[in-house]
Amino acid sequence: MNPDEHILELSAEEVKAFLKSQPDFLRQHPDILQHLTPPEQKLGNKVLDFQSFAMQTLQHDMQDLKDKFNGLLSSARDNMSSQSQVHDAVLQLMQAMTLEQVLEVLTQDFMRLFDVDAVRLVLESELAEFYESTYSEINYSGISFVPLQTVDMALGINQTVALAEDTHKDPPYAYEAIFIDCSGLIRSCALLRIHLPKIQRDGILAFGVREKGRFHANQGTDLLRFLSDATAVRLDQCLHEHELEMLR
Repeated sequence: MNPDEHILELSAEEVKAFLKSQPDFLRQHPDILQHLTPPEQKLGNKVLDFQSFAMQTLQHDMQDLKDKFNGLLSSARDNMSSQSQVHDAVLQLMQAMTLEQVLEVLTQDFMRLFDVDAVRLVLESELAEFYESTYSEINYSGISFVPLQTVDMALGINQTVALAEDTHKDPPYAYEAIFIDCSGLIRSCALLRIHLPKIQRDGILAFGVREKGRFHANQGTDLLRFLSDATAVRLDQCLHEHELEMLR
């Protein structure tokens, strides 16, 4: 028999008898209170029914607490997923032995690991205007070159992470140069500063997605900062080992 059908067959007297036999039932199951409609006492004109008010307040508080708990649970699940993604990404970076492998991890594996539509490694160069980068329509990830000081302008001086909720409405500085050839497709992005002390340059690791709101100002950035630091260390090592002077 369906449990709901059994409940519908119970009479009011049976419910009353059950509750009398279980005086602690509502204390043990307080969530039921939010589904009950308490009786209003007729206390006369201009006399407030505090019992009804208290019950309604309790029901509201319980629903609010339930909503907060569900939000906390959802956030915890998202954080666990993000932490796992970042750990996997950093491990792949550490396992890359050459500059070519590091660049492949950044522009190919990161796109899959973080489920984004484009990953751009943006490097500052005095010769940025002379570089012409092309990207496949199937995969918009790759390397972009931008003029000096672009990183500070895009993220802010001494800032590591910048998140854009809607790039069509409020694009970050140099957005067109960062996501060249696919800026019209990207609706939300995350920009991570990549500090490269050995070659004395800064860069940006940019993640772009097609849906608005994927990245937003209220989002936690601790994991993104860790990813930024790990990427910078490995990339700086590889660029220095290859004595890459073209960025200067």
